[in-house]
Amino acid sequence: MRWSRRRFLGHSGALSVMAATQLGVLGRVAHAAPGEDYRALVCILLAGGADSFNMLLPYDQARYDAYAAVRSDLALARDGVLPLAYAGSDGQAFALHPGLAEVRDLFDAGDLAFIANVGPLAEPTDRSGYDSGTARLPLGLFSHADQIAQWQTSVPDQRIATGVGGRMADVLQPGRPLSPISMNVSLSGTNVFQTGDTVTGYSIDAVEGARQVGGYDPADPESTLFTQALDALLEAEYPDPFRSSYASQLREAIDSGVLVQSALAGAPTLTTGFSASGLSAALAQIARIISVRDALGAARQTFFVTFGGWDHHDDVIEQQASMLPMVSRGMSEFNAALTELGVNDCVTTFTISDFGRTLTSNGKGSDHGWGGHNLVMGAGVAGSTIYGAYPALSPGNPLDVGRGRYIPTTSVDAFYAELALWFGVAPADLDQVLPNIRRFYAPGSGSPPVGFMS
Repeated sequence: MRWSRRRFLGHSGALSVMAATQLGVLGRVAHAAPGEDYRALVCILLAGGADSFNMLLPYDQARYDAYAAVRSDLALARDGVLPLAYAGSDGQAFALHPGLAEVRDLFDAGDLAFIANVGPLAEPTDRSGYDSGTARLPLGLFSHADQIAQWQTSVPDQRIATGVGGRMADVLQPGRPLSPISMNVSLSGTNVFQTGDTVTGYSIDAVEGARQVGGYDPADPESTLFTQALDALLEAEYPDPFRSSYASQLREAIDSGVLVQSALAGAPTLTTGFSASGLSAALAQIARIISVRDALGAARQTFFVTFGGWDHHDDVIEQQASMLPMVSRGMSEFNAALTELGVNDCVTTFTISDFGRTLTSNGKGSDHGWGGHNLVMGAGVAGSTIYGAYPALSPGNPLDVGRGRYIPTTSVDAFYAELALWFGVAPADLDQVLPNIRRFYAPGSGSPPVGFMS
């Protein structure tokens, strides 16, 4: 292939796109030494605010009747939902949306748990403090932009640029050998969750894997002209610190992409099949990255993937019937792949979402709420249980701040503290990872923050 001046300039101009996806997203992280254990956290963001009160609902007759009354046209028929093999306090029974068949099987098998009514809290809050204005509340409460950020930062009373995964990497990396690949790998581009003070995320494509500069290939003779020209540009001395930093980071991005591609070329072929949805494709790619963790020198990894489209102000019944099976199948397939790789006890997968939604209907769907329910999956999870406090779905509940928007009874801080301690963060370092944690949990107390990790 001949490289014209126009084509060369076109590829050179495309480097800015490469920079947007890989520059500045490389971190220095923990390196796996022989005999060290491996752990990974996989965060699935259900962006838009999933109506989780139709994902996990009461099943015993009296509580179901209360649910049906408050949800009116949003209520699922009792004879169509999936009962769980679980009995809560006072004989409470629960069921799942009919689209969550695989999730039900994972729950009943002990590989999955629910965390009920969890959400961003600036401090422990009740209805009295909310009504009087004396309670410190999350900024921009009920706002997509604010609460989706707060789920990633776990600092709802400030707008900050670092997230929980990034700060965990900051804490865990010092004193360990360096790896050229960030501990934090994103399948959905740059995100706040994986951004730390010194560590950020490494972005890969759910289908193609490591991104590369088009036309750069040292092994391809037809790419020699462009490859040599780009190498020369990156090796040049630049007095301007911005250009020098740009060249240095692009060099690292290219080299890291080559390393990831090389590692993935040696990935084992899984017999586990994955569905055609975007979420399943992303989880399949995560499984491949985990399978080559030794080649990448990774002892700890976080993964982040966004599955959007959950802002169902209308047609919530129809849209959830279409979307929830994708979540269910994707999580089940991922669990099977991790089991095939022999690392199911080393990987914990969890969902987050902007907020729960209103219990009451707007006539077509549900609107922005506050507390909601989330899933946690893995062999390290003490599964087959619903953690936290599932609220009574009835008028007059003291948690209700209007239209069935419930104050969370489990804070995001406590939720993440449980995951961080399992991941290897020391109790003494929880304050750095979760600046507000002492408002909800005493690090070093000896008791778990929530109790869902075995």
